[in-house]
Amino acid sequence: LITILINPFMSCGARLPVFVLLAGVFFPSHAGTVLFSLYLLGILVAVVTAKLLRRFLFRKDDTPFVMELPPYRVPTARSVLRHMWERAAMYLRKMGGLILVASVCVWFLSYFPRHEDTAVQQRESYIGRVGRFTEPLVEPLGLNWKASVALLTGAVAKEVTVSTLGVLYAGGEGEGDAAVLSQRLAEVDPRTGVSDFNKANALAFLVFVLLYFPCLASLVAIKQEAGGWKWAGFSFVYNTTVAWIVAFVVYRIALWLI
Repeated sequence: LITILINPFMSCGARLPVFVLLAGVFFPSHAGTVLFSLYLLGILVAVVTAKLLRRFLFRKDDTPFVMELPPYRVPTARSVLRHMWERAAMYLRKMGGLILVASVCVWFLSYFPRHEDTAVQQRESYIGRVGRFTEPLVEPLGLNWKASVALLTGAVAKEVTVSTLGVLYAGGEGEGDAAVLSQRLAEVDPRTGVSDFNKANALAFLVFVLLYFPCLASLVAIKQEAGGWKWAGFSFVYNTTVAWIVAFVVYRIALWLI
């Protein structure tokens, strides 16, 4: 159970597009360092969580678990290529199915009801209303309603976070173009004189994406492996709470240092 509960803190490939996007935009000279630090942070939080769970929830030792491991062998070129093909095909199926459908839904919710003014359109759209309702939860992290929506849609699959940002920031002009999206994320709003994202809240966003509750498929897997929704619910609440606290600390430290 401890292994199941700490596993979501280990960064998966689905989070990587979010990391690459924001680290590349706001930390172009140190993107690799930021990415490596995120992986280390996930490991650190997982170790601390394991210690806490062992200390307070799983004090009693169960029957030792023994599993015979197969002998290690040098992988063959054929097995490596086959594994690469299977993983690539699985990701393309995910892109063409789940992520595509989720992106269309996000676009629809951000496009209706219609308004003449683009800014009013986004704020008063269905997804804008949801984002403004949840915005107070992420405001202490320096984030706005658009970031809130991106985090919510990430519950379906973490890759959807990037496509949501693409719809909200680059929709209507170069939608899906990474260069346009990167420019829009750092663009200064002429009305307020500030940009939606900066180095401090971009770090907070990255940390939150790293640590908050896993996607729905992972929650279902936790439910199946742990034998009920109790531990899946625990993972949802605990991971999100830890993500908020750590992201808040990182944001405040970044404001002070950057």
